[in-house]
Amino acid sequence: MFSILKNDGYLRFWLGQIVSQLGDGISRTAIVYLIAILSKDPLTIGLAIFAQLLPNAIFGIVLGPLADKYNRRHLMVAADLYRCIIVLLMIPFHHSVAALIILIAFQGLGSALFDPARSSSIPDLAGEANIQEALSLSQSTRAAMDIIGPSLGALFMVLKNFSLIFLFDAATFVISAIFIISIASLGTVKSKDSTSKEKYIEAIRSGIKEVTKMPALRFLLILLMPITLVIGVLNTNLIAVLTNVFHVSAFHFGTIEATMSVGAIVGAAAAAPYSLKKLKPATVLLTGTALIGFWMTIILPLNTLRLEFGIGSVYVWCIISGLLNAFINVPLSSLFLQSTPAAFRGRGSSLLGFVASSFQMAGILAGGWIAMEIGVLNGTALAGCLLIVTAILLPLLKGYKTLAGIHGGNASPVSPTINTNSAGEM
Repeated sequence: MFSILKNDGYLRFWLGQIVSQLGDGISRTAIVYLIAILSKDPLTIGLAIFAQLLPNAIFGIVLGPLADKYNRRHLMVAADLYRCIIVLLMIPFHHSVAALIILIAFQGLGSALFDPARSSSIPDLAGEANIQEALSLSQSTRAAMDIIGPSLGALFMVLKNFSLIFLFDAATFVISAIFIISIASLGTVKSKDSTSKEKYIEAIRSGIKEVTKMPALRFLLILLMPITLVIGVLNTNLIAVLTNVFHVSAFHFGTIEATMSVGAIVGAAAAAPYSLKKLKPATVLLTGTALIGFWMTIILPLNTLRLEFGIGSVYVWCIISGLLNAFINVPLSSLFLQSTPAAFRGRGSSLLGFVASSFQMAGILAGGWIAMEIGVLNGTALAGCLLIVTAILLPLLKGYKTLAGIHGGNASPVSPTINTNSAGEM
């Protein structure tokens, strides 16, 4: 997996990811904990996550074509510097829930610009034959930073130094921008299908048309809808469970997030890639979905176990949750990159992000309402049951056959022609 770091361009790209996600892990822990403690309301917690996703849902499709049309390196640097400014503005407003939620939304706008450019740059830097290796390293790195970041965030929160947290995060965006700007080989997509001569609106329309006419990608979008809807419910309720039901301290809140990331590292670096060598990505994705759903239902007896044996049982539950999470993220990324032609990866990524963000936001709002009606523990277990039902029913749909035809490993992206000739539609 680490052999890809011999590529100097990808090494710098990876180092930028390390510092940026380290800062994100620290500040995200602080922001979520601040909002949870200040509001003590699952709906407000959900609103904070909602605000983070909203820009991607509204502007993702509009900003996505930029990654296919203009220099990706410049786009990512601009997004990093913009997010640096937004994080600095959080320092004087960290006591205000409303101000934090507004600033989270503005920071999400920068991510809506950065993410399509970043995801579509991975095959350009790593090479088509090394996509799976690059994805495994990227997912493992994210998980590792999610261990270190929340752990440092927990330490800063014990010291009650939230200003230092936001300053540190702002600095990491600057360092990330420096690494990215130094990658001279990272630029616009080189393809006969390049959108450089297209008008901007035409690029948006052609991107949506090309992506949605590919059976595998079309079904992947459909698959994302119920999964991200339920994930939205889970995200809202899980934070409320930890802070308002289990009453974990600031330190334990950060270290629990870090513990989940330990499992995610094992999953992304070893378990999920190994599964992709033995099974098709679609099979791994649905299996992971069902397992996470089952594990969410275990949260009901977990409360009894916590009272009987202490908080250690919560840590065990969280590390397995992190491990299972990789069985969704890794195959999902693999399916997307192997199904999308290079010239449309920026727009494909933004369309995927739009669908995921929109349905996750709906789930977040539903999660807050469900928590108020039946409680956060029952709401989390119910969401897990819905994931199990989703994993069982989706393979019965006709369109699943096309997605299931994509193999793992280091296969090259599937062309639109092959996908169109494959079995088809819903």
